Amino acid sequence: MKYAGRIVITTVVVAMIAMARIYGNVYYNFPLFQIPYFGVPAVLICWWLGSQYDKVRFYAEKDVLTELYNRRFVLQQFPRLLARMDKRNESLRVYLIDVDNFKHINDTYGHEMGDQVLKAIATILSSHTTNKEIIARWAGDEFLIISPSSDEDRRGGDALMVQITDTLKILSKAYNMDVSVSIGTSVYPNDAKDLDDLLNEADREMYDMKSRQKAMLALYQTV
Repeated sequence: MKYAGRIVITTVVVAMIAMARIYGNVYYNFPLFQIPYFGVPAVLICWWLGSQYDKVRFYAEKDVLTELYNRRFVLQQFPRLLARMDKRNESLRVYLIDVDNFKHINDTYGHEMGDQVLKAIATILSSHTTNKEIIARWAGDEFLIISPSSDEDRRGGDALMVQITDTLKILSKAYNMDVSVSIGTSVYPNDAKDLDDLLNEADREMYDMKSRQKAMLALYQTV
């Protein structure tokens, strides 16, 4: 959780106390370095008020479980992001990530383990992205990554998906269960012009990925 609210309001109050002390010293000969008996409680109160503001802002923007950005934040920021891409004549890639068989994980291992899996996946997504990208929990077991496609490491989108898949194999071994995801992508403005259409395109690609995985699994089982 960021400390912006606490820092700003406390800095303002300290500056006001300092200015008042200097003014009192210059015009009323008030001791400059006397202990500010009223100032200290004021600073503490303002720090607390700032902390409440930070909490409100955090929960307005972040998902409580994973501490990634939430759906509301994405909906608020996406139009501004598209405007910035248009201004720079750049494209934007959207990754839609769905946890495979998440209901089975919850039913078999319990919801507490399901929450641990979601938090672990959130950590993996964050570790393979940069501060240029937005990582969000879009729904229960769905995540979004919104990435400027001008980034050299994101061209084609394959590199990120391979990194996530490889790391999930390690997680599966650690949890002694199969943890995998299906990923669909779409690109603005090539595939669509707004978030809903971009998500629909990514969802279609993700569904195709799931279908291919099921077909490969069925083929493997028959061999």
